[in-house]
Amino acid sequence: MNERPLRRLAFRVEYDGTEYCGWQAQAGQRTIQGALTQAVLALDARASEVAGSSRTDAGVHARDQLAAVSISLPMTPTGFVKAVNTRLPPDIAVRDAQEVGLDFAPRFATRSKRYIYRFYRHTARRPLVDRFALRVQHDLDFEAMRVAAQHLIGTHDFTAFAASDSAHKTAVRTIFEVTVGLEGHEVYALSVTGQAFLKQMVRTIAGTLIDVGRGQRAPDSVRRALESRSRRQAGPTAAARGLTLDRVDLRDLSETQRDAQVEVEVEAG
Repeated sequence: MNERPLRRLAFRVEYDGTEYCGWQAQAGQRTIQGALTQAVLALDARASEVAGSSRTDAGVHARDQLAAVSISLPMTPTGFVKAVNTRLPPDIAVRDAQEVGLDFAPRFATRSKRYIYRFYRHTARRPLVDRFALRVQHDLDFEAMRVAAQHLIGTHDFTAFAASDSAHKTAVRTIFEVTVGLEGHEVYALSVTGQAFLKQMVRTIAGTLIDVGRGQRAPDSVRRALESRSRRQAGPTAAARGLTLDRVDLRDLSETQRDAQVEVEVEAG
């Protein structure tokens, strides 16, 4: 009896990363990729490992992670979503599945990503907010933070804003937009949109800009940190719980095929 041919589905994933050791599967660890792969294998023993567009770190969340998997079952994309979601824990869900080519790789299909770092100002903890936002107990100068953020826009060497153990061939990245403002209910959002990110890059940007807002460093110190290429010249790495992968935009198919061999690093978490 002939086996059914493999087919590939791309889909979006939303997750609360609090209880996970990041996206990437690791032996003996609870990970998002591991949970997704286990759920799909429960449906189809021939399924591949689930691949993602971003390797978010431990404790980082996602509203719009892009993922893909190869399966042999003849189910519709809608049926796939329903079947996988019944097998996932309540803090992970998939949606918006569609058929793609067998060579579709989420890492190389991405044009840009938007990360949002959330924080709030309060002297006391807020249990319904703390899971997804950092508490800041000091007043913040938001205009100084916005001035400092402008130094990050463009193409720069972001070595100063990467984790010291980040493995990359080049630290040059392009940031399209950085904004900071009130999101609602006293929660503020730092939004960073770029082509790709280094390990802990967005969290370090957040920690640095919060330091600017607190008056602990000047707005121009961001420019100097970039020029120094020294991790010691940037601010602290903000806590993982405040970071969410908010949006992943896709490239045109021609772009994806042309750049399929371009290196993509471990990401912003």
